Amino acid sequence: MNMRPTRPLRGQFCYRIHPLNSVFTAEVLAIFQALDELVVPEKDILILSDSFSALSSLKNISFHSPKVIQRLAAKIHIRKNLNQNIAFLWIPGHSGVSWNEKADSIAKQVSEFSPYIDWIVSEDILSHLKKQSFQIIEENYHKSKYQLLIGNIPDILTSSKWTGNRVQDRLIARIISKLITTPGLLYRFNFHLDPSCRVCNEINDISHILLKCQKYASVRVILWRKLNIVSANITYDVLLSHVLANKNQLLIFVQTLKYFDIDQLHPFGNKCFGSIVYSPFRRPLNYHWD
Repeated sequence: MNMRPTRPLRGQFCYRIHPLNSVFTAEVLAIFQALDELVVPEKDILILSDSFSALSSLKNISFHSPKVIQRLAAKIHIRKNLNQNIAFLWIPGHSGVSWNEKADSIAKQVSEFSPYIDWIVSEDILSHLKKQSFQIIEENYHKSKYQLLIGNIPDILTSSKWTGNRVQDRLIARIISKLITTPGLLYRFNFHLDPSCRVCNEINDISHILLKCQKYASVRVILWRKLNIVSANITYDVLLSHVLANKNQLLIFVQTLKYFDIDQLHPFGNKCFGSIVYSPFRRPLNYHWD
């Protein structure tokens, strides 16, 4: 970030900030600190910055803008009330602009002895805690028995942004974690008497339904062609890698699930699995689903 008043600078400065602060926050804090450092009699100040995101956020400020942007906007507003005009100009980074190169050079000189700005933006704290929380969950999962039963679970944060609603979010999460309600899954938890597929006589879980079951062979051929899957024999992880490749393929997969008799709105997850559901706390119940 570069600061230049209407006359050449009479000094330079650099500061340390807490490592939890993001690059975006660092760029905004640099502008913020520049306004405090530039004690000049001129009414007009031009600030050059190579942070397009910081300048865009400042230009499009709203109630939902980051706190650091709101704080910077408040400072600029105070300066304007004191008849000091402040203008911003974006310049591309590492493009040979002398003031930008000088600022980058100064930034590299920061050491543990440089002045420290003891302030952490709340959004960056929350972002760090969220990331840390996901890491802890992932580590605990890999150490648990469910890792062996379910296997690796891909990151669903990206895919959740592609789905149309929360129902689809839940469906995709259950597909990824292999927790779609099937006789095979229910049998594993002692909630079903027979885990076998009536057509193939194999364990009737979600992997079997999507990858092997002869009942859905024709549907599978069409889906494989749409997802650009060449091999007929693939693993569940390979299927998920194709499904989660982009938004278009995810939507194709979701729309095709109904042809595998997977009803995302049915309370038990799949209409074709109606038979005897066993519970150790009551007598077996016979469900007849259409």
